[in-house]
Parts: sequence; structure tokens; C-alpha cells
Amino acid sequence: MLPLRDENPHPPGFKPTITYALIIINVIVFFIEVSYTGQFFEFTNQNTISLFYNWGAVPNCITGASIFSVDFGSGPQNISCPQEPYFSLLSSIFLHGGLMHLGGNMLFLWIFGDNIEQKFGKLKYIGIYLMWGILAGLIHIAGDTSSVIPAVGASGAISGILGAYLIIFPRARIQTFLMMGFIWRMMHVKAKWFLPFWLLFQNLLPYFIGGFGLAGDSVAYLAHIGGFVVGLATGYLYKKTHSSEFMYGTRYGYRSDY
Repeated sequence: MLPLRDENPHPPGFKPTITYALIIINVIVFFIEVSYTGQFFEFTNQNTISLFYNWGAVPNCITGASIFSVDFGSGPQNISCPQEPYFSLLSSIFLHGGLMHLGGNMLFLWIFGDNIEQKFGKLKYIGIYLMWGILAGLIHIAGDTSSVIPAVGASGAISGILGAYLIIFPRARIQTFLMMGFIWRMMHVKAKWFLPFWLLFQNLLPYFIGGFGLAGDSVAYLAHIGGFVVGLATGYLYKKTHSSEFMYGTRYGYRSDY
């Protein structure tokens, strides 16, 4: 199920400038990665190792290690942790492992981020977005504190957006492209069905089937799950404290999804 857009218009005059800025920043950082690694679709070379181990979130470094050994296939290689490993919880949010990784994350940020930005306000939104990303990274680290695999990507923060979206806009419809073998069709699925489906089939099941780890495709499922749960909690607190918000009339094409 590939989301294409949500049917959830903004109130008149609102521009999701922070969401657009986050997308632009992620794209700029991606092309910095491309220039440094010399790769585009997937980052796998020695320069990638240097980049991700310095700026990605390595659980073993964040939990106290200063040096560790990794075998990339040509024998053990000693890698030193960065002097400020905690900063990697922030920097890792803006790194991606290749074009598909970036594209998938930015698609979800573009579809769901604008409405969350409108609800929280621009300053709170950027702060909460970064908080979601950092907390998702910490939850991932808690799953395996001795891991030496660097975690990168905006997925944890974007999962927080999805969790909050589910609580605040459960009835918003998501235009979705469904692919099941030879069956391809366009559907309009409410967020209260689409987002739990995404959590279950793209994160929970792979996480448990993969043995409570990264599974076979090196995806940090626990960061996605943790970010989503934190987003749910944030959306719930928002909804409880903003129950009497001003509502726009239907003539503006805007409705509340409470």
C-alpha cells in the first residue's frame, strides 16, 4: 500500500513551511552524502563507513564504548567512537542510506507532516519532530545496547508524525495505490485503517519475525515502532488539551477530524 496524498486540506492561508524546509534539508544532506561517498542509489563503500560511524547513531558508542571492532568481510577493523556520540542522535535523523530510503521517508513527511505542523504550530512542530527522532533513536538503542550498526534516517521522527496523525485525524482519507500481485487499484483509505496497517505489516510483523532485531533488510523497526508510540502519546495529549479549537466552516473546504 503506497500512499500518494491525503484528503485533509489546510485552513485558508496556511503554508507548511517547516515541513517543506525539513524536506529540503534532508535532500541537501543527501547530496552531501552523494558527493562524499560517490554513490547514489545505495551507500556501501569505505567513505560510507566513515560517514555513518561518525554521524550515525551507533548504540555501542552511545552507551559508553570508545572503540570497537567490526568485520566488513576483509578482517576485523577497529573503529573509534566520535567524541560527542550523543550528538549523533540528532545528526542521524538527517542522514539516509540511499535514494529509496530518502524517497520513502520524504513521501510520508510530505503527505502527513503538513497537517501536524498546522496543528502544533511551526516552532512546536520542529521541536517535537526532533524530539520524536531522538526518542525513537533511544528506543532503538535500548533494544540492543551492544549493537555496532549505525542507525540513520528520518523514519523515527516521521513515525512520530504518523502516530500523532492517527490520533488527531483518524477520519482523514489517504489516497492509496494498492498492489497485490497482479491486482493494482487506487483506493481511499481512512487514516484509522491505513496507519495501523502500516505499523502492523511494515514494522511489527517484520520485527517479531526477524527475531527482535534488524531482521534481514537492516531496517530499524524498533525505532519506527517507538516513534509511532511516542507520536500516539503526543497526539493524545494534544487532543485532550485542545478540545475546543476554532473550527473552519465547510465553505473553506476544511473540517475537523475529531
